[in-house]
Amino acid sequence: MKKVLLLAFGLGVAIWLNYQKSVDRALQRACDGGTMEACLDLGNRYRDRYRDGEGLPQDFARVANLYEEACNGGEMLACNNLGVRYHRGEGVIRDMDRAVTLYEQACDGGAMPGCLNLANRYQASNGVTRNLTRAAEFHEQVCNGGVMRGCTNVGNMYRAGGGVTQDFDRAVDLYEQACDGGDMRGCTNLGNMYQAGDGITQDLTHAASLYERACDGGWRPACARR
Repeated sequence: MKKVLLLAFGLGVAIWLNYQKSVDRALQRACDGGTMEACLDLGNRYRDRYRDGEGLPQDFARVANLYEEACNGGEMLACNNLGVRYHRGEGVIRDMDRAVTLYEQACDGGAMPGCLNLANRYQASNGVTRNLTRAAEFHEQVCNGGVMRGCTNVGNMYRAGGGVTQDFDRAVDLYEQACDGGDMRGCTNLGNMYQAGDGITQDLTHAASLYERACDGGWRPACARR
């Protein structure tokens, strides 16, 4: 029985690998035919599988080449992803100036991950001169673009008064927007404000409910605060 199960498992793995290869070949044909989204998708697939250790030799240079092709073809998310490769030195020589340029290109083209990466760089002084005002502007742009992490991040800045004039009411509004939009960090940070009475009336019950919501939503740091 054990041999039968092992055989069935091995057969299942072989079928799955063959399927993955067929998808790769189809995406490569589409990429070669000028479909830039296919180049991006194929780069993402290789990136994820190299990292997950699915029996493939790591070849991040191949990933970077696919992202570069897609970026040059107008796929802005690929520009961001290529920027991450230059930031980390994966498949290319680490080059923060090049990473920032690619993030800017992605952001200008409407890819919010590029704007978020720019905001983080300006906030951390990583590859650019530290500029909290610019960081806040990019986080706000990300938030307005529908990425709730940006709402949480700019909420943090309004709460602390970094790069913007301190405004607790604005921080609460942004945390609520982030929380309602699914960013559990926003729920947790709003809970912190209610727990401490930080710029708002202290409400321990509401704080606990926000921590509960964040914990149930998968943000583990909130679980210890319930």
